[in-house]
Amino acid sequence: MLMKNRGSFLEHSVTIKVEGFEQQKLITECMRKDIPLKDIHILSDIEMILTLMEWDYQTFLKTAKNKYRITILRERGYKPAAKKAFGKKSTIVGLILFALILYYQSTFVSEIRILGYESFTESEIRESLKEAGLYEGCSKSVDLKAVKLHLYNDLDNIAWIGVKYIGNLAEVTIAEGTITPKPVDKSKPCDIIADKEGYVEKTIAREGVVAAPQGTYVKPGDVLISGIVPVKSTAYGTPGVDTTERYVHSEGEVYARIPYRLNYYQERYRDIKTPTGNSLVGFRIEIGGFKLNSANILNHYDNSVYEEIKLIHTVRPIPISFGIVKIDEVIVTEQERSQEEIEKEGNRQARLAIRENLPENVQILNKSLKFSPGENIIGVAIMLEALEKIGMEKEIVIGNTTDRGTEDQN
Repeated sequence: MLMKNRGSFLEHSVTIKVEGFEQQKLITECMRKDIPLKDIHILSDIEMILTLMEWDYQTFLKTAKNKYRITILRERGYKPAAKKAFGKKSTIVGLILFALILYYQSTFVSEIRILGYESFTESEIRESLKEAGLYEGCSKSVDLKAVKLHLYNDLDNIAWIGVKYIGNLAEVTIAEGTITPKPVDKSKPCDIIADKEGYVEKTIAREGVVAAPQGTYVKPGDVLISGIVPVKSTAYGTPGVDTTERYVHSEGEVYARIPYRLNYYQERYRDIKTPTGNSLVGFRIEIGGFKLNSANILNHYDNSVYEEIKLIHTVRPIPISFGIVKIDEVIVTEQERSQEEIEKEGNRQARLAIRENLPENVQILNKSLKFSPGENIIGVAIMLEALEKIGMEKEIVIGNTTDRGTEDQN
């Protein structure tokens, strides 16, 4: 006869206290009826404690009949634990809230990791991402295609951008484009040609012939040092003098004066903000996508200054931000900026232009600023002249020398 599968004590067990005579007889009867017992402790001749499975409890009562006093001391197992837990409304509500928080947390970006950048700083990339709507604490519903398009337009020399979510992490990978011409093999003849326009200042030709003397204005593609070197032949018995040519791999450095003309703008007037003494104090709170600013709701001032003290800012487990806000009413008047202020700002813009547009470690030969006042703005024309090393190798295809000569003449 096969024993019925009664499950496990881990599911649901009952520990009971049995009081009465002939306890050994009761245990023997339980074994005969296939009632598993465990942890049997004989306390005295009339008292014992034992554990059995909950579904055998009614059978045990029938076996004991009314000869024993039976008291349930405790119940164990995952079934009674689950029943007890879900029997309390507060526990159910807590579990639901916990599940909602986990789900809500999964809809926001808690961290942004940026990989692959070299010439840009991480703060520059994060600022550009924030302008596109991707920042720590934002919703994951942001359009990633729009984010990538913004980065392509905002950051120069970007070859590829990848943005993906890994859980609550947004991973941004940037591949910068590098325009590095492939050098010509040393065994092949080549010219050194201009890679930007400018006025040749100095040429050091270690191999090849100088094709652009000092002061020559060159454009990209013009030959600076030619790899075609003429050779005069005076061999005996040759009537006259024949001129032939040989091909070499040009080597050398060419320095040119490169002009830059850049335009910037300034405000002609600056705003003077005078406090009136009126102010509003409130709070700003953000929880996930919910935003509330009590001071902005009550703000009826035409002109005001906004100040905030952040008290709480976290993105885990969900984005929460809280701050105290103060809005001061001000009267705004315009005052024309002085020439000293304009020139000081112009020099700052010139330094910015040099940093953004010129290669590093170049020599600035000349710098001039021209101001053109308008009705509300001032145009700033910045003229720069820098001494830069120019030139790149270009292979000479000997079969196309005729075509090359035509190009040079043009």
